[in-house]
Amino acid sequence: MVVVKIELWPHGDQKKARDLGSMIICNDRTGTPEECSYNVAISHGGRYWGRPGVWKKGKIEKYRRSLSPYHLVARALAVCGIR
Repeated sequence: MVVVKIELWPHGDQKKARDLGSMIICNDRTGTPEECSYNVAISHGGRYWGRPGVWKKGKIEKYRRSLSPYHLVARALAVCGIR
């Protein structure tokens, strides 16, 4: 499972960090050692976003495991309709 967290650090102060959202990318246990598929769930976070639960969902099919995790995150955003 890959978890991507988005935080706001007001004036660069980590001690005042606020959660803006998260993305969970979970291997669905199908595929091969070279390729696999993932389920994606994106959620808003923090009291300022007011939307509990999953905001967007998607499915990544036949992702090449040899690619960078940044490619995985970009593809997860794309399959959820965020460009």
